[in-house]
Amino acid sequence: MRSVTDRALTNAVDEGRLLRPRRGIYALPELSREALAALSAGGRLSCVSAARSYGLWGGQDGRLHLSVHPHAGRVADDAVRHWGAHDENPELWRVSLADCLRSVVECADEETAVAVLDTALAARLVSMIGLRGVFAASTAQARAVAAAARPGSDSGVESILRQRLTARGHVVEQQVAVPGVGRVDARIDGLLFVEIDGYAFHSGKEAFERDRTRDTALALLGARRLRFPARDVLADADAVVATIEGVLATEEFRA
Repeated sequence: MRSVTDRALTNAVDEGRLLRPRRGIYALPELSREALAALSAGGRLSCVSAARSYGLWGGQDGRLHLSVHPHAGRVADDAVRHWGAHDENPELWRVSLADCLRSVVECADEETAVAVLDTALAARLVSMIGLRGVFAASTAQARAVAAAARPGSDSGVESILRQRLTARGHVVEQQVAVPGVGRVDARIDGLLFVEIDGYAFHSGKEAFERDRTRDTALALLGARRLRFPARDVLADADAVVATIEGVLATEEFRA
């Protein structure tokens, strides 16, 4: 591996090809603001901040979560500090995936934590067996939270709705394959199809037309379906659950 001189590094910083968030630490300009903040503080992204960096659900807590040492540098006043040792990770700016998942379960509320784990399963970054291994040495409470995770939620919003409906005693099947339609986000009690529209995948004309085509295909099969914007679930998940239960309680479904 070819060495780089201090002069070359200084020139790269002066020319904007590299950033120097901390003495002796250099980073590419495209590194995220959160990652640079972690490097500047001598820490690593942790909890939901690390989860977002892995492409997982990060909940609605927008604060910066950092794993830091007692002698870490200056950290933003609104940052959440996580203390303690962590796994070795070649990336200096975030904790390992296993540490990320453990810290989420320790720090976040249970619903958010399960949603993070669900999206890790959906992204195939970890398996159910692997998840048990990650939490093998954790507390009984942490293991219980991990045991509540399920594959099938492509987004944290889908996971939240699954958790709320399951807690109410409903049977929730996720990513149901329907002939002529494709995969549908969820089927409730074997009767009602539900889809959650996230902005990233449902914001363009093509996506709008594709969703209407899928709705038509479900209608031709005689299937009832509901579609909710993700923001509605985030704003008031209980109201969305109440709407679903209201539809399931109609005469058509009771028959």
